[in-house]
Amino acid sequence: MNYQALYRMFRPQSFEDVVGQTHVTKTLKNAIAKEKQSHAYIFSGPRGTGKTSIAKIFAKAMNCETRTDGEPCNTCASCVSITQGTNSDVIEIDAASNNGVDEIRNIRDKVKYAPSQSKYKVYIIDEVHMLTTGAFNALLKTLEEPPAHAIFILATTEPHKIPPTIISRAQRFDFKAIHSDNIVDRLQYVADTQSIVYDHEALVFIAKVSEGGMRDALSIMDQAIAFGDERLTLKDALDVTGSLDESDLNALFKNVVEGDVHAAFERYHGFISEGKEVNRLINDMIYFVRDTIMFKTTAETPSYDALFQYDLEVLYKMIEIINDTLVSIRFSVNQNVHFEVLLVKLSEMIKEVVQTGEVVVNHAPSESNEAMVRRMEALESELRTLKSQGIATSSAPSKPKPAKRRGNGSTYSVEQIAKVLDKANKEDIARIKERWADVIQYAKDRGQKALVSLLQNSEPVAASEDKVLVKFEEEIHCEILKKDNDKKESIENVVRDIINKAVEVVGVPADKWMQVRSDYIDQRKQGQSSQTTTPKTSQDNVVQKAKDLFGDETVHVIEDET
Repeated sequence: MNYQALYRMFRPQSFEDVVGQTHVTKTLKNAIAKEKQSHAYIFSGPRGTGKTSIAKIFAKAMNCETRTDGEPCNTCASCVSITQGTNSDVIEIDAASNNGVDEIRNIRDKVKYAPSQSKYKVYIIDEVHMLTTGAFNALLKTLEEPPAHAIFILATTEPHKIPPTIISRAQRFDFKAIHSDNIVDRLQYVADTQSIVYDHEALVFIAKVSEGGMRDALSIMDQAIAFGDERLTLKDALDVTGSLDESDLNALFKNVVEGDVHAAFERYHGFISEGKEVNRLINDMIYFVRDTIMFKTTAETPSYDALFQYDLEVLYKMIEIINDTLVSIRFSVNQNVHFEVLLVKLSEMIKEVVQTGEVVVNHAPSESNEAMVRRMEALESELRTLKSQGIATSSAPSKPKPAKRRGNGSTYSVEQIAKVLDKANKEDIARIKERWADVIQYAKDRGQKALVSLLQNSEPVAASEDKVLVKFEEEIHCEILKKDNDKKESIENVVRDIINKAVEVVGVPADKWMQVRSDYIDQRKQGQSSQTTTPKTSQDNVVQKAKDLFGDETVHVIEDET
């Protein structure tokens, strides 16, 4: 195969050739020129922004025999071998597929040997956040006391997953998404070098949809060139990305704002039949509204005017509605329904704006607002009556009664919690606590994003033979667990797969847990004290039960002096 993809053919071979990362390349060039390079670096940032490319350029510059001002010459034997990938002293590792302890131990064992071809051994570990905890621990000692001839470059798109102990031992460089203008300039250079005839609008569009990634831009350009004929046109770029032209978006929005939802549905299904993608279509809609906002704030003449007549508040609300659909559609099986509902929502919002002249954020029925006003007026009237009867508002307040919790009818069930606590024991809760992190990881590995978000900040606090009480940071998660049987069953299935036992999961909010626990102990004491036969034994049983549930250090017995 003689053809080489554009992103490989035009991969930067020197710091000067890198686009959009001046803050990184300038620092590294100066460090090399002054011979003040570090032993470890972390390159973090979005995909396709030059992390591994700069890592290889850095390896060439460090080992170059005739470098100038920190730039590699790309002609000496060392530079040529690194470019071709045949230099045994520059080792590139994919941590996604080599993430175990054994692979890192192998590096640790071999790093102490001197380089054979070059001056420095350079280890480039891509997607380093994929390493396991054990692998990070194995790497830690090497980063702490590395040989003088070894340099580590850790590249990642998710730096928050790297342990702080690793980050503190390396210099970190955060790569930025590349500006669209810089991408367009680079695409023009590639097209001119390859003698490709193109429309400038096509390059601008490719730069926009690549979202700051140079590699993505070159890949889309490569695909559009293969799709089209002799000229790279905007239509080719639209077709290969599944996007819409602004004129099509303008027509769709005109149907929506005119209230012709049927025509909007037909237009949308026409787009789908042409192979357009729903996710890309929603993104295009957001960009269209955003461009309208930009035109209105800069007083420029818009290319398309479907939304130009509306105030900024209306456009802000439109972006909010469209963005909410984009979020919810990611976890949906039937994306068409979500998009159709989006068209109806937008149309109804515009209809409300036309009728009332206001943007209504919460679409609550007007009757409830009127009822609230009547209730406030009644309270004000009652307050005036009390004042007229001589009741001073500054009198000392009576001791407030403890607020009654709505445990039984809102987000959690006191009865279900009591059933767990009645038979709770140390063995079962210790077993589940030990494996709870595995439960969350199990859901992550199977792509169950909804469950992961539900369980992310949860903690088991009590367990019996067939039940487990889970504390959730967000009260809404308890409500979901209580009311959504499918979610509850999914969680119970995951727990069963991990601990090899079927249990019922019961939820309690984190901010209510201490009060629920205290109430439970008080009720147990009252229940036992009412039995006059053996009061001391009953109290001892209650105390021991509380200690079994919550630990000896938590429960304190206070003797009554009366």
